[in-house]
Amino acid sequence: MSDETETTQRLQERLASLTPGQRAVLERSLRDRGAKAPGGLGAGERTAAKSAAPRRRRRPGSTMDFSLFFFSGDGTAAGPGKYQLLLDSARYADANGFSGIWVPERHFVDFGGLYPNPSVLAAAIAVLTERLQIRAGSTVLPLHHPVRVAEEWAVVDNLSGGRAAISAASGWHPDDFILAPGDGQQRYPRRKDEMFEAIHTIQRLWAGESVELPRADGSPQTVRTLPRPLQPALPVWVSAQGSVETFTRAGEIGAHVLTGLVAQRPADLKDKAAAYREARAKAGHDPAAGRVTAMVHTFLWPDEDEARELVRGPLTGYLKTFLAQQDSFGSEFSKLGEAERDTMLAASFERYFDTLALLGTPDKCESLIEDLVDIGVDEVACLIDFGLGQDRVLKGLEHLAELKNRYQGMSEGEQP
Repeated sequence: MSDETETTQRLQERLASLTPGQRAVLERSLRDRGAKAPGGLGAGERTAAKSAAPRRRRRPGSTMDFSLFFFSGDGTAAGPGKYQLLLDSARYADANGFSGIWVPERHFVDFGGLYPNPSVLAAAIAVLTERLQIRAGSTVLPLHHPVRVAEEWAVVDNLSGGRAAISAASGWHPDDFILAPGDGQQRYPRRKDEMFEAIHTIQRLWAGESVELPRADGSPQTVRTLPRPLQPALPVWVSAQGSVETFTRAGEIGAHVLTGLVAQRPADLKDKAAAYREARAKAGHDPAAGRVTAMVHTFLWPDEDEARELVRGPLTGYLKTFLAQQDSFGSEFSKLGEAERDTMLAASFERYFDTLALLGTPDKCESLIEDLVDIGVDEVACLIDFGLGQDRVLKGLEHLAELKNRYQGMSEGEQP
């Protein structure tokens, strides 16, 4: 019996052992996350599905940009070399035609704790690379004074020769707001409005304008930031997930959008992307110039079955940590016992591997790229630091580059 068949049978046994109430909670939780419990899917059905020809590119004009995304590095790791994967991946992406690299802002948790300040790591990447756009993915603007954001990223812009960019986030966890200037807890409820206000202020400072801001005693002071950046405007994405309003507001200000597939269904993302482009058009911005970037877990490998087993443990652990951190999911998640949570995560993994992530061979992963093209995504941000070993991640980048080249009209091995 194959490992995959055994895994499927164990999952079926777990599902069969649930009470009707537990099964209802499980199915509702999965449905809310855009996943499905495997139900009657047995090993024979899975084998038949795998043997079917993968969906391949249907039109020569399909295009997609590819960037690398970092998010979940363990901040508790001891010893040297904590950032070696990030730096080596940046060098590889720079030499092989990837469009950008994203470094996040994370606080007070092991999960992602390697990344407390994206501008610091962006400065390191700037001096290692020549072409790659270097992006904060994201910087939580309500936690910072806009003057500091403008100053720090102007430094990155100069070090990189004009390759700095940010995605702005409003923040989600109240604990993070102890870092916010002033009374962070009072500011937390209006964090989204503060984010858009900060974007406007940062762009004015970036352009060299003098901006009136309050001193400590409340009196006005006119400030102008230095150093002067190289780019006339800072490229800005807005990090958006659940709310169509955020997509719409991003379109109204002419920003790009950074989103993901972990906590929303592709059909919902299609509607949000359409609302975003409609908002751009109504505000006088070119709809086609706006970019929708989707973060997707990524590991490409020559053999699909081997890839499945290599990523099963790391990705399941990632999903467990991610879902446990989501306030909106906690009420459903908490109704499940440990065994039921394991069952839910096993079902989520299978669904995610098959349809919602770039996991497997380049041929298999073309299916998801075509789906993303259909729903209006312009770029996939490939999250690669979700727990696999460094050597495997770097080797997997070679196969990811093969997939990328199919969408950029480049032959295998050709330099950008």
